[in-house]
Amino acid sequence: MIKLFSLKQQKKDEESAGGNRTGAGGKKASAAQLRIQKDINELNLPKTCEIVFPDQDDLLNFKLIISPDEGFYKGGKFVFSFKVGQGYPHDPPKVKCETMVYHPNIDLEGNVCLNILRHPASPQDTGLMPRLGS
Repeated sequence: MIKLFSLKQQKKDEESAGGNRTGAGGKKASAAQLRIQKDINELNLPKTCEIVFPDQDDLLNFKLIISPDEGFYKGGKFVFSFKVGQGYPHDPPKVKCETMVYHPNIDLEGNVCLNILRHPASPQDTGLMPRLGS
């Protein structure tokens, strides 16, 4: 019983101190916000990549800046904007390349064309097939 009381008190203290489970304006952070925060913290980016948050309170919208130091794109600066929905990680983020670049996986509007960024249209697209029979 004492342990339950201490856990309840600890949670209350955390909420009053503005713990890391709250978002902008003191609201509770959504599951998508918590997950994207965890995923970004676990990234091990090379020195040629940088993540920028235009609005520090909005973790679901950010930019990735890639500045290659070798290869065909050496010297370039490529900016990608990420818009992560509330359904993350089950729904893929929307990714757009803001820099005009000639690349087979980026169309003329800057849309990044990768299968992993699309919603599966059918069970066949997920790689999982329902079993028929027993």
